[in-house]
Amino acid sequence: MTMILIVEDDDAIRNNVIRLLKLEGYEIDSAINGRLGLERARAVRPDVVISDVSMPEMNGFELLEAIRADLDLASTSVMLLTALDDRASMRRGMTAGADDYLAKPFTRVELLEALQGLLKKKVRIEDSIQHAVTAREEHLRRAFTESLGGSALPDKFGLEAPDGAIADTVMNATVLFSDIRNFTSLAEKLNSSEVAELLTEYFERSCEPVLKNGGRHLKFIGDGLMAVFADTMSGGSPLSASRRAVSAALGMVLATHEFRTWLDMRFAQRGLPPFAIGVGLHAGEVTICRLGTLNNKETTPIGDTVNVAARLEGASKELGWTVVASTAALDKAGEGVQTGGMTSLSVRGKNVFVDVAEIIGLVTDIEDMRHGMATLTERANEVRDAVQINSEITARAVKGALQSKLSAFKDHEFKAGDAPLRLKGYCLSRKIGSGGMTEVYLAARETDDLPVVLKVLDASGKGVSEHLARFIQEYALLSLIEHPHVVRIYDQGFTDDHAYIAMEYFEDGDLRAEITAGMSQKRVLGIIAQVAQALDAIHTRGIIHRDLKPENIMRRPDGSVALADFGIAKSMLQPRNMGLTQTRHGDVVGTPYYLSPEQAAGQPITPQSDLYSLGVMMFEMLAGQRPFNADSLDVLLARHLSAPTPELPPAHAALQPVVERLMAKKPADRYDSPQSLLADLERRALI
Repeated sequence: MTMILIVEDDDAIRNNVIRLLKLEGYEIDSAINGRLGLERARAVRPDVVISDVSMPEMNGFELLEAIRADLDLASTSVMLLTALDDRASMRRGMTAGADDYLAKPFTRVELLEALQGLLKKKVRIEDSIQHAVTAREEHLRRAFTESLGGSALPDKFGLEAPDGAIADTVMNATVLFSDIRNFTSLAEKLNSSEVAELLTEYFERSCEPVLKNGGRHLKFIGDGLMAVFADTMSGGSPLSASRRAVSAALGMVLATHEFRTWLDMRFAQRGLPPFAIGVGLHAGEVTICRLGTLNNKETTPIGDTVNVAARLEGASKELGWTVVASTAALDKAGEGVQTGGMTSLSVRGKNVFVDVAEIIGLVTDIEDMRHGMATLTERANEVRDAVQINSEITARAVKGALQSKLSAFKDHEFKAGDAPLRLKGYCLSRKIGSGGMTEVYLAARETDDLPVVLKVLDASGKGVSEHLARFIQEYALLSLIEHPHVVRIYDQGFTDDHAYIAMEYFEDGDLRAEITAGMSQKRVLGIIAQVAQALDAIHTRGIIHRDLKPENIMRRPDGSVALADFGIAKSMLQPRNMGLTQTRHGDVVGTPYYLSPEQAAGQPITPQSDLYSLGVMMFEMLAGQRPFNADSLDVLLARHLSAPTPELPPAHAALQPVVERLMAKKPADRYDSPQSLLADLERRALI
C-alpha cells in the first residue's frame, strides 16, 4: 500500500486531507510540524510527503532540505502546499527540490490528480532505472560467467574474474564512487527502453577503464557505480591502488566525453540536459562482506572509506569539480597526479573534515604504460579538456542554484518568528553589517551550532569584476593558511557575480575598542607576538597582508587575537593567477595611518611593509595615539616618508628601539622577518 505522510500545522486542513486520502485507500501518517514530520519520515519511509510551507519549529522548506540531505529519504517525492499567490515560495521550493506544488485552497480532484501524477512519475523513473540496472547486471553476470568458463568474450571490456572476494575480508583499498549528474532530468525526457539503452551504453563505456585498471567488487547503484581498488592483487598490477583509481577516474571522464557524442546523435532534438558525471576517491580500510540468501550471496564493500568516497562524489557537484580525491588517496597515488583546487569537506554525521583536491590529469611513466595506463599520457590534452568540459557543465548548474540563493539574501528582512535563511549547512540569524557590495550575516553551522560570519558579495553591476576577484582572492589566500592567529575559513562559494565566504565569528570585535580603553605593556607585547606569528605564517607562504591595522586584528573570548581581512593582500608566489588583483606601480593600497613609506610612495612592497604597519600599531597601543596624524592625506603620507618616529611615553621607553626598527624608513633597516622581531623581544626579556 502507498504510504503518504501529511505534515500540516492547521488541524482542519490536515484532518480533511487525511480523511480524503484514507477513503482513496492510501496508508496515512501525519505530523503537526516539520520537525515531527522529519521524525515520522525516518520512521515510516513514506512514498510521498505532502507538507505545508509555513509551520513552527521546522517549516516546509527546511523539511524538504532535510529530506534531500538524508541518503535514506533523498528520493522521496515531496509536494508542498502554499498560498495561491505565493509565487516566490513556489520558486524557492522547486529550486530546493520539490516535486510538485499545490496552491491553497485546493479541491479534492486537484489533490488526487497532483498525487497520482507524482506517483506515476515516481514509478516511471524507478522502473526505468531498475530496468536499466537489471539489464546491466545481467550483462556483467553473463560476462563473468563466460570468462570464468574460459570463453573469450567478443566484448571490449576484457573482463576477468574478480580477485579477493573472500567473506568478511578487510583490506586497505581505494574506493571509487561515481554518479550521473541530473539523472532524473534525463530520465523524465525518455521512456523506459530509452533510459535502459542510455545507461547500458554509458556503463559499457565507463566500466572499461575501471576494469582495465583493476577495479573489483563493482556495484551498480541506480545510475551510480562503485568499485574497489585493492592495494594487493594476486597476479595483478603492482601499481598502487590509488594510482590505478585515479587512472580509472580520468578514463571514465574521457569515456563520458566521448559518450556525449553518442548521446547527441542518438537523442538529437530531444532537449536533454547536458550529460556530466562526478567521481569521488578515498583510500582507507574497506570490509568486503557477503550479503544475501544462502543460495545467492553477493560481495559488498562497506565501511567508512566507502561512505567518505560517496560523500566526495556528492561534494563534486557542490564544488563544480569532476574528480574529487581525498589527500589520503592522493598521497598514495605517486608522482604525476595533476591537481586543481584544494579544500576541506565535512563528513556527514561526523565532526571531522577531509582534505580534498581536484584531479585534472595524470602524467604516466614507463611502469604505468606497462600496465595499461599509456593512453592517459598519449591523450593528456583530451583528458584535460574532458575534465574541464564536465566540470563546466556541473559548475553551471551549481552556480545557477547558488546565484538564485544568494540573490534572495539581499532583500530579505529578518523578522522575529520567521523561518531563518539557510545556505549549505549554515543557518542565518541576522545581518550584522554591510558596505558597498558586501553584506555580512551572523549564522550558525548546523552540524555543531558554531557561530560563523557569512560575507556575501553582490558583484552583478557593471565594472565590479575587480571586487569579485579580490573577494575570491581573500578565500584563495586564506585557504592556504591554517594558523591559530589567522582567521579561520570554513566554506566558500562563487558564481559569475555573487560569492560568499563562511568564516570565524569574533563576538568581542576588533582591537580598536581595547586601544581606546588603554592597554598594559604586557597585553601589547602579547598581541604583538601573536600578530608577528601570524605574519610569519603568511609571509612563509608568500603572502603580504598590505592592510595591517587594529580593525583587522580580531579578538577571541580567551584573549587571543587573529589576523583578518585579506581582501587586498598580495601573493608573491602566484602573480599570474592573481593578475586581476595586482595593483599597478604607483598605486597606494592600504589604510593611510598605517602605510609603510614604500606603500605611501607607490613603490614595490615586501614582507617588511607589514612589519612597518605592525610598528605603527605597536606605537599606538603603547602611546594611546597614532605616531603620525595630519589634516590632509598628502601631509600624512609625507610624514610616513620622512618624519622621525616619535618618542613613546617614559613608561615604555625600553621599547623605543623595537618600535624604531619596525618603523625604519628603509625596508632593509627593519627586522628581516617576524621571527627576528620575536627573537629580539625574547632577548630583551620582554616576552
